[in-house]
Amino acid sequence: MARILLISHEPEAAPAVVGQILEERGHDVDLHVVLADPASPDTVFPSPDAYDAVVAFGSFANAYDSAARVWVEPEIDFIKGLVTEDIPYLGVCFGGQLLAESMGGSVERAPASEQEIGLVSFPHTGERPVPAGPWFTWHEDRVVVPDSMDVLVRNSNAPQLFRQGRAVGTQFHPEVNVELVQSWLRIGGDHVPSHTTGDALIADLQAHEGDLRRNCAALVDWFLHDIADLA
Repeated sequence: MARILLISHEPEAAPAVVGQILEERGHDVDLHVVLADPASPDTVFPSPDAYDAVVAFGSFANAYDSAARVWVEPEIDFIKGLVTEDIPYLGVCFGGQLLAESMGGSVERAPASEQEIGLVSFPHTGERPVPAGPWFTWHEDRVVVPDSMDVLVRNSNAPQLFRQGRAVGTQFHPEVNVELVQSWLRIGGDHVPSHTTGDALIADLQAHEGDLRRNCAALVDWFLHDIADLA
C-alpha cells in the first residue's frame, strides 16, 4: 500500500474518480486543499518525504492570473522539489500546467477556437500510453512545455500528456464524473462557450460514463506502475 498526497485547489476541484480508483487499489490517500479558505491560501504542503506519490488537480483560476500567483508560485516551488527528489507526480490540467511552468515552460491563453470543453479523443500513435478517448476537457488555456519534457500525446491545439522523469502532466480531466461537472457548471456555467451547453456536456458524460471511468483507471494504473513503480 502506497501513501499518496492529493492536492485540490478548490474544494469543488475534487479528486473524484482518480481518488476513488486510488482507494480501490488499496492506497492510502491524504487530501490537501489550497483554497479551502480563499482569503487564506494554504501553501504549507505536507512533507513530500512522507509520500510515495503526489497528484494535483484542476482549478478555476488561470495560472498566470496575478491574483493567483500568491499561491501558485509556492506550489510551483513545491513541484520543483518533488522533481528534484524524484517523488512521482501527476498533474491534472491546472496541476499539469504548473508542472510545465516548474520545469521552465509556461501557460498562455488559448485562442477562442482552441479553448477545449467537452469530450475529446486523441490521435492514435504508437507512443501513446493511455487510451485515445473519450476524455473530458475544460480549459481556456494551453500549456507550453519546455524542450526537456517529452510530449506523449498532442492534438492540433496543444500538448495533452507530457512527462519529465517521474513527473507527468495532462491537459485533460481524467477524474471527472457527472456530479463533479455539475458542480463546475453551478460555479462556472458562464464560461461554457456558445457552441455547446451545460445540458449537452452532462448528456455526453452520462452516455460515456463507463468508458470515461475505464480510461481513468488505465491512466491511473499506468502512472502507478510505469511512472511511480508502485505495482
